[in-house]
Formats: sequence, C-alpha cells, structure tokens
Amino acid sequence: MMSGLKLNGALIVCVLMLPLSRPNSQVLDCREVRSSFQFLYPGMKWTPETPVSGSDLQVCQPKGLTCCSRKMEERYLLIAKQNMESSLQATSAQLKVLIIQNAALFQEAFDMVLRLGRNSTLTLLREEFPGLGAGASGAVTQLFLEMSLYILGSDANVNDMVSTFFSRLFPFTYRRLLGNGAVTGISEECLRGAWRGSSAFGSFPKLMMTRLSRSLLATRVFLQALNLGIEVVNTTQHLRAGRDCGRSLLKLWYCPHCQGLLEARPCRPLCVSTMGACLGGAAEVQPHWRSYVEELGSLAAAMKGEQDIEAVVLRLHVIIRQALKQAVAAKSKVSAQVSGICAHAPPRVSRAAALSAEHAAASPVPHNRPMVNFDPDETLFGRRREFISGLRGFSQFYSGLGEALCSKEPTALNSSLCWNGQELTDKFPGPGLKKVHPHGSESRQKPPEPVISQIIDKLKHINQLLRMVTLPEKRWRARPGGGAARRDPTGQGQADEDEEGLESGDCDDEDECTGVSGLGPPPRRKRLRIFADLADNLAIDDLTLHELLLTPRLATDTHGGASVPGSARAAHVPSATFIFAIIIFITLGLQ
Repeated sequence: MMSGLKLNGALIVCVLMLPLSRPNSQVLDCREVRSSFQFLYPGMKWTPETPVSGSDLQVCQPKGLTCCSRKMEERYLLIAKQNMESSLQATSAQLKVLIIQNAALFQEAFDMVLRLGRNSTLTLLREEFPGLGAGASGAVTQLFLEMSLYILGSDANVNDMVSTFFSRLFPFTYRRLLGNGAVTGISEECLRGAWRGSSAFGSFPKLMMTRLSRSLLATRVFLQALNLGIEVVNTTQHLRAGRDCGRSLLKLWYCPHCQGLLEARPCRPLCVSTMGACLGGAAEVQPHWRSYVEELGSLAAAMKGEQDIEAVVLRLHVIIRQALKQAVAAKSKVSAQVSGICAHAPPRVSRAAALSAEHAAASPVPHNRPMVNFDPDETLFGRRREFISGLRGFSQFYSGLGEALCSKEPTALNSSLCWNGQELTDKFPGPGLKKVHPHGSESRQKPPEPVISQIIDKLKHINQLLRMVTLPEKRWRARPGGGAARRDPTGQGQADEDEEGLESGDCDDEDECTGVSGLGPPPRRKRLRIFADLADNLAIDDLTLHELLLTPRLATDTHGGASVPGSARAAHVPSATFIFAIIIFITLGLQ
C-alpha cells in the first residue's frame, strides 16, 4: 500500500514538471507559443503549426525540434533589444529626475539671488546717492548681467567685471558726487581709469573681486557639474543594444519560448553577465561616478561664507556703499590726484564709453520690490545639503546597474529552475555542480565602448575641476601664519570673511579692509525663502526644456545597430542659438 502511494506521488511530480522539462520532441506543443507570439505581434502568422527542425535559426538553435521560425526569431530579437532599453531608462529615471529638477531649481534660485542683489544695489543708489543718476544704475545693471552670464559659462573674468563696473561708476562719482561737474579739460576716457591711480574707492574694489571671484566660481562649477551629471545619466539611459547584445538578449529571454518554456526565467549569473556585456563596460564608470558624488558634496559643503553666492551678492550693495563713502571722505585728495592724472590727457571720449553712457542713460531704474519674507530654514545651503543627501543614495549606481536591470525580471513560477541559455537547470546548484558563466572572463577584460570612455573622461575632468574649486581653503588653512593666524593669534572673534584663504586679488590687512562693519554674511533671518515658491512653479514643461538644453550628445551611432552601443537621443541645440536664448531670458529677467 505504501509503495503504491509513493509511486503515485512520483507520477504526480513528473506530470507537474512536464511543461517545463520538455524531455523530448513528442511533448512540444506549438499552440501556446503561437498564442504568446501573436500577443506580441497581433496578426503575424509565422509560428509553425507543428514543431520544426529550426535549421534556419541563427541564435535559438535547438537540440531537437522548435516552435520558432526565422521571422519569429528576428522579431523576438527586436523586442528583446527594446525591452533592455526600456528597462535601462526606467532604472535610471529616478536619478535623472533628481538631478534635472535640482539643476533647474538651483539655476533659477541663483538668478533670483542676482535679481535681489541688483535691486538692493539700485535702491541704495537711488536712496543714498540720488545725484549719481541713471548712468550709475546702468553700470549696476550691466554688472549683474555679466555675473548672470558668467555662472552660465560665459568666457569672462570676474576681476575684469568688477574693474569695468568701477570704471563706469567713477565718472559719475567724480563729476556729480564729488562736485567736479564744472571741471573742464578732463576726458571721460581718462576718468574711467583714474579711480585706480587715485585709489578713489580704497580697497573695496579688491574686496569685491575677492568675494565675487570665489562665490561666482563655486556657483558656476556647481551648475556645470549638475549639467554634466544630467548628460552622463542621459547618455547611460539611452545606450543602444548592438548586434551582439541583441543576440545575447534573445538567448536570455526568448529562446526558451521556442522550446515551449514560456514561464522560464533566466538564471541570475547569466542575466548579470549579459547585462554587463550589453552596457559596454558601464561598470568601469563606477569609481569616477562615486568620486563625482563625493566631490560635488564637498563643493556644496564649502559653498558658505565667501563661497556662498547668496551671502556675497545680498551684501554686495554694502561694499559699493562703503566704496562711494570712501570716495566722498577723500574728496579733496581724490580730486587733486585725478587732476594730476588727467590734466594733460587728450580731451576725447572713446566710442565704447559713449555707447556705455548712452546705454546707461536709457536703462530704467526698476522700482523697489516688496520685502521678501525670509525663512531661515529655506536657504541655498540647506537645499544643497538636501540634494547631496539624495544624490549619495545613488553613489553606487553604476556598480549595481546590471543587477538592477536583472531585478526587474518577474519571478519564475517554478522557483527552483532557471534558464541557463541552453536549457532549464537548478537555480541553486549544489556543491558539486559548476555554475555557468556563458561570457567567461574575457568579457571583463574587454575595454569599454567609446561612448563609455567619453563618459569617464568627462567625469575625470569635472572631478578635477570640483577639487580645484574646493581645495584652496584647505591649502590656506594648512599654511603657517596665514590669514586668521595673523589677524587673531587666539583664533577668537573672527568674522566669516576671515575664515578663508587669501590669494591673488584678496583684500588683507595691508589693504585696510579690516574694521569694515556690515560686510559679513547676511543673518539667518534674512536668508532667501525661495525654494517653496520655485518648487511649485516648476512645471514639467520647464524640466523638459532644461533637459533638452542641458544634455547635448556625447557621440552618435553611425552604424545603424552595430555592436557599439549608441548615444543619447538628446536634442542637438546649436550653441549660438542657445547662448542667444539665454541672453534674451536673462535680459528680460533683469528688466
């Protein structure tokens, strides 16, 4: 009796295993295969009625009979490549959205900081120095426009911006603020350069150069790094499955269909190995990507004090006020020195100066904006910290990309068996069974594809740039007797502006910059409350626009489905048109 029960139980197990094992051609039924294929390609009648030899198949060559024709194999190949590309886009979508949203948010936030800084400066000139007139206001507007273009990547020098600003400002200061309007024989061109020789503005232009150079450079590189991050992820997201990859994917996903194994799922090692080969060596991006996340985090942490555009630009009007007061306080000395410098200069006005004055006179002075409600918890620094925290969650993105793609595979109905590329086998082989690695060790030694090499090179470059911008303060802190050590041996009572290194163009004790009140970073209660409003106002169309503008192509797949993975589908925007559009947007925003 017991032996009969054991025999019946064994027969039941064999019957249950029958649909997956397919021990011989007699049990192969093509009806389910036909239904499955027609679900993918409705109306296509390429599935054989009965099993065939499959001698014309290129990849899914059977040991016995098969339910696939050559046309079926070709269609399976196409859909396998589409599945892989769709999975890749889905896997990287969250990371891409994180960077795109924050890049758009920070760029708009920096623009808003510049607008508020410009308005504060214009209000200062109108209320405290009304005699300077519209020409001085035009100089301010031009300065902030140049700053906006600089953080977007224009080929400009911050020190030159500041020098040009004071060169535009000094003629109005000399003639109107210092009461020398009646003085004749002094050309406009000479006045534009006389502020240097007369030290009319003291050391404040140098202080302004120092602070703007640090904060604007940090902001520029931060935005540049975000844009490159979008480009890298976008390129990875749109890698194309080439010929060899397509054949491997076909064998991974659809060759078991030809044997009637519709529920078979690939073995994990086979899936990971196949994805690694299809990604063209993307795993080699990992160390450079991890460095990118770390270096970007270091820069974000360093963007405070004199490297924080918010702290610097919102106090810029204070430096300009002190510079103008310095000129007024030394009125007699400045007037005498200018007379000595420009008395024998030819009385002519350069075309550039005339055009600048004409533009300045035509520049409207905007009305003062209503007071902004500040929230100390909604600052640029706090938002950067939040973004970097989210980005660190993706620091291992490239090392786990193949695994992530394989994790999207549905679970097999029979959890003990999996497809090894040729047949069903135990998913968890015993100690005596050797695991199958179809691509072998050679795939690991294969150099990365050209598009992957370009990603690596770009990450190396931006990582070096991030380190360069972040490290000067560390080098200064390690320098014996530097900066704060000279100012205050006890290390007590130093303002934020004394905490960073003094390099070329810096304003130190010898420049008489100490003792200036009100030049520290703005109090926490006056920090910008901008992100709540920006987050609500950023529509998906805006994000799409940023994505198109900020993700140029790395390479182009000219082989039409060759084995080299292709590049991103990002729209190609001509550089001249892009820069022109940026200038138009900024100009409109400044008016």
